[in-house]
Amino acid sequence: MYYFIINPKAQSGRGAAVWKKIRRVLKKKHIAYEVLFTEKTGHASELVRKAAQKGDENKTVVVMGGDGTISEAMDGLWDRPDVTFAYIPIGSGNDFARTLGISSSWRKALKGILNKEHEIMLHPGRLEINGEVHHFGGSMGIGFDAAVCYDVENLRFKSVFNRLGLGRFTYLGVALKLLITSLCDPMKIRLDGKDVHSFSKVLFLCALKGKYEGGGFMFTPQARMDDPYLHICVAHGIPVLKRFFLLPKCLKGKHVGSPGVSIYRCRKIEILSSRPKFLHVDGELVGPAQKAVVRLEETKIRMVY
Repeated sequence: MYYFIINPKAQSGRGAAVWKKIRRVLKKKHIAYEVLFTEKTGHASELVRKAAQKGDENKTVVVMGGDGTISEAMDGLWDRPDVTFAYIPIGSGNDFARTLGISSSWRKALKGILNKEHEIMLHPGRLEINGEVHHFGGSMGIGFDAAVCYDVENLRFKSVFNRLGLGRFTYLGVALKLLITSLCDPMKIRLDGKDVHSFSKVLFLCALKGKYEGGGFMFTPQARMDDPYLHICVAHGIPVLKRFFLLPKCLKGKHVGSPGVSIYRCRKIEILSSRPKFLHVDGELVGPAQKAVVRLEETKIRMVY
């Protein structure tokens, strides 16, 4: 049984249009399904949990939306290893799908799910701030990358770019502006409860399960969705002018080894910022917070695509 959880407003209303086409394919193939539509932020978590609790066996929950919908899906599924997860990307960034090679074509993505062309086991990421828990599938970040998420979400012409299929360029444009205006603060991190690292001016810190964040920046090129580690990228002490030379390198993962870029691998990271800052999980803003703990859940979720 397939349960489709759909954000109809994803990519400025494309979600509803894509679902109509998928529905015709499912009916033609006589595939049993149930569909649930999100109505507000956070609703996908409730709907995913509701679908997971259905009594039938061999459940596959198919989420349709952007990267933010992935975060909500992980909130609902992180402790349900009995449920299979699948994803059809219809957002503007689609970093989670990019890491796994899931096509932006709904036809190809649906075909992969129905035929179970690929299967992985993934550990959901867990962010703890201010006594709250937020899950993520691909990435979390603090600093510049979270500021990009904020500005993109509030961009006046975002819907126009999305309708033209240029959503990725909204991220790039905002990123170029924030390279100049982003504030860099002192930050301290501890990895796996042991190694402590201090930085005087952090542009951003991100902890990824996948390779990409921010609409196609390959911040952690060695990351794998199915390994039991977080991959950390810290950009620190980089003068404004040099940031413009660094950003293009990040698109191809060529920034690794550059001055001011530190890469780590761990199962848990504790973050202490000199002042409260916004964070993001799969592009969805949370916070602000001064302290954060990021780790992987022990539970593994089966995913097909």
